[in-house]
Amino acid sequence: MANAGGDADLEKAIPEDKKGDVKPGAAVVETGKGEQEVDFKTLTAEEAFQVLGVTHEGLTSAEVQKRLAEYGPNKLPEGSRNPILVYLGYMWNPLSWAMEVAAILAIILLDYPDFCLIIALLVMNATISYREEASADKAIKALTAALAPKARAMRDGKLEQIESSGLVPGDVILMAIGNIVPADVKLLGEVGDDVPMQVDQAALTGESLPAKKFAGDVCFSGSTIKQGEKHALVYATGQNTFFGRAASLIAGTHNVANLQKIMTRIGGVCLITIGVWCIIELGVQFGHYNHSCYLGEEKCPTLTNMLVIIVGGIPIAMPTVLSVTLALGAFKLAKEGAIVARMSAVEEMAGMDILCSDKTGTLTLNELTVDKPNVVVVPQGMSTEEALKYGALSANISSQEPIDVVMHESHDGHQTLWDHYKQVKFVPFNPTDKYTIATVLSNDEGGKPYRLMKGAPQVVLRNCYNVADIKDHVESKITEFAGRGYRALGLAMAEGDDRGDTRWEFVCLLPLFDPPRHDTKATVEACREKGIDVKMVTGDQLLIGKETSRQLGMGTNMYSTEALLEHVEDEKKLGELVEHADGFAEVFPEHKYEIVNILQKRNHMVGMTGDGVNDAPALKKADVGIAVDGATDAARGAADIVLTQAGLSVIITAIIGARKIFQRMTTYSKYTVAMTFRICFTFGLLTVIYNFYFPTVLIVLLAVFNDGAMIALSKDKVVASRLPNHWALPSIFIVGIVYGLYLTLSTWVLYYVATHTSFFQRKLKMNDLRYKPRSYLEDHCRRFAIPGAGFSTVGAAVPGTATRAYPDINWEGPTPSLLDQCVVEQEYVRQSMTRTLLYAQVSFSGQAVVFVVRTAKHSLAVVAGSLTYIAFFAAQIAALLIAALGFDGYVEPAYVVDDCKFCRYSGGDKVFAFAGVAPQANTEALYSASVIGCTYYIVVAIIWSLIWYIGLDPIKWAMMWILNEDGMRDMAKHKLSQDRRQVTAKDPNENTVGGMGSGGYANPLGRASVAGPLVPPGEAGAPALARASVVGVKHSSMGPAGPGLARQSITRSSLEQKQM
Repeated sequence: MANAGGDADLEKAIPEDKKGDVKPGAAVVETGKGEQEVDFKTLTAEEAFQVLGVTHEGLTSAEVQKRLAEYGPNKLPEGSRNPILVYLGYMWNPLSWAMEVAAILAIILLDYPDFCLIIALLVMNATISYREEASADKAIKALTAALAPKARAMRDGKLEQIESSGLVPGDVILMAIGNIVPADVKLLGEVGDDVPMQVDQAALTGESLPAKKFAGDVCFSGSTIKQGEKHALVYATGQNTFFGRAASLIAGTHNVANLQKIMTRIGGVCLITIGVWCIIELGVQFGHYNHSCYLGEEKCPTLTNMLVIIVGGIPIAMPTVLSVTLALGAFKLAKEGAIVARMSAVEEMAGMDILCSDKTGTLTLNELTVDKPNVVVVPQGMSTEEALKYGALSANISSQEPIDVVMHESHDGHQTLWDHYKQVKFVPFNPTDKYTIATVLSNDEGGKPYRLMKGAPQVVLRNCYNVADIKDHVESKITEFAGRGYRALGLAMAEGDDRGDTRWEFVCLLPLFDPPRHDTKATVEACREKGIDVKMVTGDQLLIGKETSRQLGMGTNMYSTEALLEHVEDEKKLGELVEHADGFAEVFPEHKYEIVNILQKRNHMVGMTGDGVNDAPALKKADVGIAVDGATDAARGAADIVLTQAGLSVIITAIIGARKIFQRMTTYSKYTVAMTFRICFTFGLLTVIYNFYFPTVLIVLLAVFNDGAMIALSKDKVVASRLPNHWALPSIFIVGIVYGLYLTLSTWVLYYVATHTSFFQRKLKMNDLRYKPRSYLEDHCRRFAIPGAGFSTVGAAVPGTATRAYPDINWEGPTPSLLDQCVVEQEYVRQSMTRTLLYAQVSFSGQAVVFVVRTAKHSLAVVAGSLTYIAFFAAQIAALLIAALGFDGYVEPAYVVDDCKFCRYSGGDKVFAFAGVAPQANTEALYSASVIGCTYYIVVAIIWSLIWYIGLDPIKWAMMWILNEDGMRDMAKHKLSQDRRQVTAKDPNENTVGGMGSGGYANPLGRASVAGPLVPPGEAGAPALARASVVGVKHSSMGPAGPGLARQSITRSSLEQKQM
């Protein structure tokens, strides 16, 4: 029967006398690309058939194959990425480049241990980052899964069930209740048909109620048929559908994580620093000190020493530490009901200053409800609940029509209502009469009949006997409800059945609305207190959006998409409009996407909440996409954060958690930048001034122990900032340089005192580490070392060559004198011990900086987290043990003497934990950066570090004053502002860090999270603001009259495309 009825409708769609006689149409315009752009919403059925070149009998199999070749299958393109290339991509950034150069240099020099350590860190960074990011195809696959798998189409004059992927423009299909609309279609049938289809398109457009669709209307792919049955003409398939455009926007969106940009900038500065020091070192070492260099293990100490600058100058553990910190923070957020799909979104949420939110299902419950406090009851003495009872009696609950369900359930006693009444007749709604009539019998009154009319309030009012008396009052309320965006229903009652005259009495005016979630208003207020502007972006009607916004206290400065179109030519005015608006209504996915894009271009960090397919593109585009509880697969797939608890209050919890995580990350960033500059300047200066080399292995261990301990910062005690956080990199770099130079000074003074004076020997009776000037060691050898080894001297002279001590050695260079070999061995031991002393001091004083940069107050006055202290002491105990015990003389020089005769402490004792292998004199072997334990000198390193630590807090305050961090110099001038780029207010009780930008001073970087204009795939320069029912139709698919159809109702955005 369905088929027969459908065929009859199709026959009516194109009357025989009008076939081939279509007048010039309205919604067609040439694109200049071999196709026409058509607005099928405004075309008549006859014109639609003409444009697509088909008849009511559908397509033939041959025509289907032709159109499949032209338009492609009715499915979204399935893209995928090679996981190996994706993984390798995480090794292609400035931070990784320096590590890769260091690894290559290490393997060339046959430095296998350092090579393995560097590669291990590189792989660890890439692995964590790879696991962090979700597949880019996830959102596309979710959208694809939502497409209808089957469809019934007319093929070769017969109705056949086919795969929906086989549909093409021009197909005629049959849709019935429960079906998912498989493509964008135009409904067929006789215009004026009184029986509409109920189509649920809330996930696409945000409309709360299923839409009534009559013959001639369009339906979008992905909608669900709730009631009715009709034939339809397919006009768009796959990626060209309204649904497909959402997928295209997602596929064309490639956000670069803000954290990745920050690390790239930090890496860029570090690379410049490394480059400068490498050039200086190469010039000085080869040009001034005349070092030689040969390939082979430890045959080119100069290049090996450059690994110290390359590895130490780049924060090699930064990606690992920040990723782990984010991962641990994300795990904690998950416990609060916010699952983080993209961990870097946590950092972006901390800086979020604008939150765009969908209305239906996000701010509201997506449940149509009677607003009981605003029900207007007309008869005197009748209560609101009694009026709602009559409303419940007017409902036909067997049809499950949404308004009938709402009317029925709004009465508190609806569960027992039908114990007292019986419905005997129901006249459904039709677009001509615009009301329904229910006839019920009262069981309690002996079957007394009542008739109840509900529908358009003006129509119901006209049918009432007392219309003259109540007209002004009721119409004023109708106008008020319309202005507030309510869907108003009129309700009237009459005694008796439909025989004889009916005396209708107006009962009440019922306002229907989609109520806000219970916690939405509190969430909006909390966001504003935290410096976040909330904007509503909804597909619902403007007046409805304004009323919801008014109830939530969000402001009613809202616009429809027409306002966007009016300013599309003026980017500045368009940006100002979007920035200052409280929200937008009647928007499609393209509009939401573009609104987010415009705000990002104006240096805002934008968040987006949503639940439907129509929100997916904007969720993907936003810096932080948040899918609410109960969201569609498409929304969850596109989102960065997925809420698992009902309501929006968890967003505030997530924001607070994100800001705490951000402060911990900033603490680490300031620490690691300071350490980077400190290592570069410390060992760069020691190398070029004193020809002193340092082992790469200790630098790598420094990063492993100290940076690894920084993971404990993820549990550090911090207070979330009151305003959005921003990276103030210039401040971080300036402060890092100052800290770095100060700590460099501390290390240089220690080095000078230990190697150029006998202070520790004279004052503390410790083993002497002094080896400058050379004459000092020569004197020591003559007086103590050579006689102590059993070799005679003649006065101040030392006769003979080193062969006296090592008769079996094949000397690499000229045979050195015995005095020269003694000096080399003494210098070798003292330098090797000095390296571990400096390692202990650099490690202890460097990691202690973290306690200074984590707070604006005195570092000792603010208690850190217990794990931070535990990690600090654990890392330093490990570092001090390494410094005390050394590595048994590792790295062994290339040219050595075994069982060295003069490798003793200044007091004559044998060196502790030392294999006894020393370099030959007159070779480059002296400059091998070997490591010997400094034993009790670690106490000197600790005390020395504590003394210099005292000056760090005053330096911090001085820098805060100079840079005006946290508004230190003009606190009185600070005030809250909607312009997030100029917010400077600061909570004096917060333990925030200078340079974070959370109200410190104007963000010097701006927030261009995603730059560049919107260019949907395949259409360079295509406008983002387009009407959903406008599609391109190729000339080869048109009927004879198609190209001749003229244009009536095309969108302004289409005009924009023609002018580009």
